[in-house]
Amino acid sequence: MDQKENYDKKGFDWRGIHRDTGTMYDRRGFDKKGTHNRTKSRYDLDGYNSDGFDVSGFDRDGFDLLGFDKEGYSREGYNRKGFNRNGIHRDTNNKYNPDSFDSFGFNKEGFDKNGNHIETKSKFDPDGYNSEGFDNRGFDRNGIHIITWDRFDLLGFDKDGNRIAPPVEDLSKIAGANPVKKKQTKEPVVKHKKIKKRPKRKRGQEVIDNFI
Repeated sequence: MDQKENYDKKGFDWRGIHRDTGTMYDRRGFDKKGTHNRTKSRYDLDGYNSDGFDVSGFDRDGFDLLGFDKEGYSREGYNRKGFNRNGIHRDTNNKYNPDSFDSFGFNKEGFDKNGNHIETKSKFDPDGYNSEGFDNRGFDRNGIHIITWDRFDLLGFDKDGNRIAPPVEDLSKIAGANPVKKKQTKEPVVKHKKIKKRPKRKRGQEVIDNFI
């Protein structure tokens, strides 16, 4: 193809002539470099550049390059997290996304992804339970301990602080716990004493010894 018939994505050829107008400017008055013929700047009289965006990055319809408006919603009405203005997610059609978090980032229990509660701003809700459902001593709402799987902790105390069992000394007795491995004692290795080898007598040495 002849070089003269090649045009860039904005319709200008290698000389800077636009294919539609036959001049150095397109229909909106921009040249190949993006300069407007009347304002002598990168923006036209309405404040939009050759790509159709204003100085803030929004087009004439109010959407940016990624298709979101100033409030962060797309033409379909959803934000970058997939929620509409009413807080409904486009995939689940309810107020929670597929990961069970709402538009503010909290689940039904009020915890965010980091385990912080919306009301207390801590790892525990107003009732004293964390995102996994345990209090600061390891008991759930039913009074079952996270380690012992029973109604008492390792010291034998229940959820209310009453001792109802002796302290747990052998963790291997707890359901799901790994038994303590016994240390294996190595048997002592008996080293055999090395017997010194008598040097070989040289030929004629025995005769000399007897003579002496």
